Amino acid sequence: MSRALDIELTKRDYELVEIITAIDEEIVNAPKESLRASTQRGKSQYYIRTKPSERSGKYVRKGDLPRAAAIAQRDYDLALREAALREQASIKELLSIRESDLPEDVFGKLILPRQELAVPHFISDEEYVAQWLAEPYTPKPFEEGSPEYHSADGTRVRSKSEAILGDIFDSYPVPKKFECPLKLYNGKIIHPDYTLLNVRERKEFIWEHFGKADDQSYMEYNIGRLNDLIRSGFYPGINLILTFETKTRPLDTNIVRALIKQFLI
Repeated sequence: MSRALDIELTKRDYELVEIITAIDEEIVNAPKESLRASTQRGKSQYYIRTKPSERSGKYVRKGDLPRAAAIAQRDYDLALREAALREQASIKELLSIRESDLPEDVFGKLILPRQELAVPHFISDEEYVAQWLAEPYTPKPFEEGSPEYHSADGTRVRSKSEAILGDIFDSYPVPKKFECPLKLYNGKIIHPDYTLLNVRERKEFIWEHFGKADDQSYMEYNIGRLNDLIRSGFYPGINLILTFETKTRPLDTNIVRALIKQFLI
């Protein structure tokens, strides 16, 4: 979680830099006058002041509204720029503090005899992954005589596409479990193709691959399965990832990699 926060803070800092840069480019050609705005009988009225000493300014008629709008935009942009600069400074200070003194690092700085006595409140990503992978589970059994497919790490899977998926997951830092049992809202146990871990967010995702999307009976069954997943709190694009193929459109590995980059790393 610590790394996830740092990434989000850095991402926010980039957004603020873009905002500040865009404003700096815009205000170069912004009007120099000031604007006074008021409401009379529910109607907005504007006055442009050309000098700081002016109290009222010149009333803005309909034809001069674009000029007034440009002044109002400039004032908003400058206020936004100041707020962005303040937040940016806070982010840099927080990142500096976290870099030098993270709570997650305290346990690791203890000498070994103290580590043997103390119980850490935070564990590293590596330890978290190790514990996640070590959780025992029983995958769905294979029927006798069913075709054998294996991913590169030796895991037996049910199709060539599932083997390809497993190998792609292993090429990224994406821990995986094949056909890990999942209890649905109605008490039914299913075995999704893959259960995957986003280490950065410490969040599980279900990955379901529909290998015969052009088979009507196959898809009717799996639409029911998908509906059960949704009713159980698994939503596409949130914690459920779906891929499809047909006889004429095989599994697109570029799409698989794009989905991994979007949701899992």
